[in-house]
Amino acid sequence: MTKRALFVVIFCSFAFSICPQLLGQATGSLAGTVSDKAGAVVSGGTVKITSRDTGAAREAKTDNSGHYLIPLLPVSYYTIRVEAQGFQTTEQKDIRLQVDEHREVDFALNPASVSTSVEVSVGQVITSEQVADLPLNGRDFVQLATLIPGTTQETNPNSFFTSAASSEVATRGSYSLSVGGSRAQSTDWLLDGNDNNELTAGGISILPSIDAIQEFKVLTYNYPAEWGTRAGPTVLVTTKSGTNNFHGSLFEFFRNTKLDARSYFASTREQFKLNQFGGALGGPLQKDKTFFFVDYQAKRQRRGRPFNGLVPTPAMLTGDYTLDPLSVARPGTFDGTTNADGFPDINSPYTFAPFQCDGSGNPIAPNPDGSQNLGVSCNKIPSAMFDPAVNPSVDPSGLAMMKLYPQPNIINTNTVTNFSDVPVRRLNEGEFDVKLDHTFSSKDSAFARFSYDQATSFIPGGSPGFAEANAFGSSQNITNHGRNVAISETHIFSDRNLNQFTAGYNRIFNHILSFGNGTCEAAKIGILGADLNSKCPNAPAGVIAQSTKDCISCGLSSTLMNNYWALGDRGFAPFQGGTNVFSISDSFDMIRGKHHIRVGAGFRDQQMNVETNAFQDGFFINFGLTGDATSDLLLGQLGGGIHDQTFFGATTGRRWKLFRPFADDEWRVTPDLTFN
Repeated sequence: MTKRALFVVIFCSFAFSICPQLLGQATGSLAGTVSDKAGAVVSGGTVKITSRDTGAAREAKTDNSGHYLIPLLPVSYYTIRVEAQGFQTTEQKDIRLQVDEHREVDFALNPASVSTSVEVSVGQVITSEQVADLPLNGRDFVQLATLIPGTTQETNPNSFFTSAASSEVATRGSYSLSVGGSRAQSTDWLLDGNDNNELTAGGISILPSIDAIQEFKVLTYNYPAEWGTRAGPTVLVTTKSGTNNFHGSLFEFFRNTKLDARSYFASTREQFKLNQFGGALGGPLQKDKTFFFVDYQAKRQRRGRPFNGLVPTPAMLTGDYTLDPLSVARPGTFDGTTNADGFPDINSPYTFAPFQCDGSGNPIAPNPDGSQNLGVSCNKIPSAMFDPAVNPSVDPSGLAMMKLYPQPNIINTNTVTNFSDVPVRRLNEGEFDVKLDHTFSSKDSAFARFSYDQATSFIPGGSPGFAEANAFGSSQNITNHGRNVAISETHIFSDRNLNQFTAGYNRIFNHILSFGNGTCEAAKIGILGADLNSKCPNAPAGVIAQSTKDCISCGLSSTLMNNYWALGDRGFAPFQGGTNVFSISDSFDMIRGKHHIRVGAGFRDQQMNVETNAFQDGFFINFGLTGDATSDLLLGQLGGGIHDQTFFGATTGRRWKLFRPFADDEWRVTPDLTFN
């Protein structure tokens, strides 16, 4: 077996051992017109371009109009050398070719005498070194996209693509991107030309390290026919390759609580510790032939999140609503007016009249129909209406849920809150890339890359238990598990005919567990029909298990509480969202006179597997029948409730295929006019 054949076997074994099917990286082209000093075109000249980094070379001949075109070039710095009979040999060095750039470099040749070399300016280009030095918060490469005119990111902290509590998409960073008003989930993310999308919500699979990015480009309007799979922009990220010289880096970026001030809404200085560290190394395995590049980045973040909210007082758990949650007396007029904090008197949901107390201020015992004998109107609920220790026949779940609230710890009349906490949000992430490039000959070159991104997050809901700032923001654990592999081969039949074959595989798996998943808390405290999974430990009889990994429908019902903090487990948890995309494409470039014709097709086999239940433990809506949401809850008088999806199965799968043939003709009518 020859050395070349052996390398092909090893190369393909490595690539295909990673995934059963493998798409390629975006490239650019160099073109221009060669003429003499008088402006007459020079035909039949030889144009040779050489990569400064790898030594790879390509050649082309100028046509009858003096034009040359060399497509399918990797991102690099190039030297262009022009030779023509009767003229001086001329070259231009350090020509920077960016991702998906089609650059024109013209030459005006002098009559033959001696050879000359010209150094040229490459213009204003953001290099990979400059990218690494830009002030990017969290080393998030998506922030670079806002350098493009018309491109914006969402700033709403409650957006699903920024830092919303329920978002598995934004646990590693903000990935919203909009061009000309496009929706954030309409962006097509490509890594070395390979699909890098998360399908369940429109997020991103692999978040590459800044040290691994060679070029970054956002295609906005009127871009070539081969791009444009989605309605929004196409984002092309090209990773670095090794060169003939060894290059490496080590880094650590950190922030620490001791260096920060207290946030405006925090009662104490919240914890913030951030460590991002890693390194990169690239170089030759065989000079001018085989190159490698590897990088690793880790992120360890601990950040206190200030929460302020409203919770019931200990007196309210005994039925005493004489004072509001801020310890201010309620009006006592029972005519619908409110006190200075905005809290009214409470009414009985059975009579829609005030509760009654005796002359000593003690609530009068209720009659069997919930009414009370006439006394003095008061804001006290008889314990026989809600406490099973006093009246075993009452529903015990209301009082049990009230006891899940934390006790008030600070009163703030400006924000109408009585509870404050600064729990710590945690993120642990590790990401690495491995890339091999090989030049088989002047006619054939290929690369293969594997990327890995694993992140685990804990997102606090606000309290140590089931109380949370919003119904979809309970304390939760989120895992992001990304894998991406790409392979590409370029074959040059001649300087007029070239082919590029690309293939790839992309996978992102998101998993969410809410605070009470697996506890069957709703069943424990007596909420009927909430927890339905009979296969969960200590669960009531109900439906069979719907997941081999998670305990579906075995938590606490999510409950809206109006101006008070919500209770329970968020909807859509447990959640499993799996994306698998198998991609393959081929493009053929033909240079025919003044026409650069590219034809080809792209194919994506897309799979989305989702295990989710919108309200797996039930969802209660509080209408405030008594005038206070917590007294409604205490009495078990919630306005409405729903429970869906679990009855019909938790896991759904979607399969669809995308086939995109394309043809693109770039017709150079004159040196100053090109039609596409």
